[in-house]
Parts: sequence; structure tokens; C-alpha cells
Amino acid sequence: MEEIRSFIAIEIPLPLQEKMGDLQTKLKSSGADVKWVRPGNIHLTLKFLGSVAEETINKVAAAVSPIIFSWESFVLKILGLGCFPSLRNPRVLWLGIEQGSQRVSSLQKVIAEKIEEFSFSVENRPFTPHLTIGRVRSPQEKEALIKALVAYKDLEVGSFPVAEIFLFQSQLKPSGPIYSKLRAFPLKESQE
Repeated sequence: MEEIRSFIAIEIPLPLQEKMGDLQTKLKSSGADVKWVRPGNIHLTLKFLGSVAEETINKVAAAVSPIIFSWESFVLKILGLGCFPSLRNPRVLWLGIEQGSQRVSSLQKVIAEKIEEFSFSVENRPFTPHLTIGRVRSPQEKEALIKALVAYKDLEVGSFPVAEIFLFQSQLKPSGPIYSKLRAFPLKESQE
């Protein structure tokens, strides 16, 4: 049976993708050796499932759908530029989540716990909501990159309402991954 590489994530709206692309252009001027994530592929991953059988994906979708629907929609605010593991040794460049961070962390935990019954591995590190925008490949122009990261550390990309969560398929291609939506899970309308 064919396996499908998949993950559960929040999609970023197009206007904010464009702002993230503008930021990447500014950071590229540092000359650093970074593999940039295409703005259309930037998303907030809640759970990476890996390569799984379609039957398992259907079971996971059936299990998480009522959980997600029971959560009220909420607003996420993308604010702050940083890197893992540290500013002196940047490897992964990310944008932070300010408003909505606790809500998305709680939802991620419930989803991860629910799908443990399907033998998915439990992440040992605590979940830190972030949007990966690039991965550093070498120390080339590292100091210039660090300077640019500091210059944009308080950047506010914007806010958006999270009204649904998606189950994505990831197809790895030489030109980069191609993501397609397999399922949409609506959240309950906010009473606020």
C-alpha cells in the first residue's frame, strides 16, 4: 500500500506570506548561505505524521476532526524574528507567534495526545509555535546574517484568524516540497 507523507498544520494567509517573502528578500541581502522556505510553503506545523498509509490518515482525520471542531477559532499574531539554536550559531530562521501562542500550544498538545493511539512518536522537546522561513547551510556571511536578524528581531508580520486547520500531503521534489491539502478541519466559530 502506498504511503503518504503528511502533516497537520495551520495555513498562513497570502498577504502575510507576501510580507514574509519581503522579509526573506531583505535577509538574502546579507549574502548568507540559507535554504529559504518558499513563502507559499510556510505554515505552522502542529503534528508531522511522516509517511503513513492512506487508511491511517483516514483514521487520524476521523480522530482529530471532532477535537478541532470543539475549539473556538482564535487569532494568531506573527511577531519577532529569531533562530535556533542560538543567535551566535543560527541554524533555523523563524518568525515567532505572539498572540494565540498559548491557544495553539494547547491545541497542538491535545491533537498530539489523541493520535498517539495510532503509534505516532511523541516529541520529546516542548512545542514552540514558530514559522520556519529558512535553514542555514554553511557559515558563509554568518556575521552579516546575525546583524540582519538583530535588525528585524521585533518585526511584526501581522495577525489573522485561525478558522480551520489542514491535513497536508508533502511530496518531495528536486525543486522543493509540494504541499497539497488532503482535509480541512473547521474550528468552532468564536463567541467573542
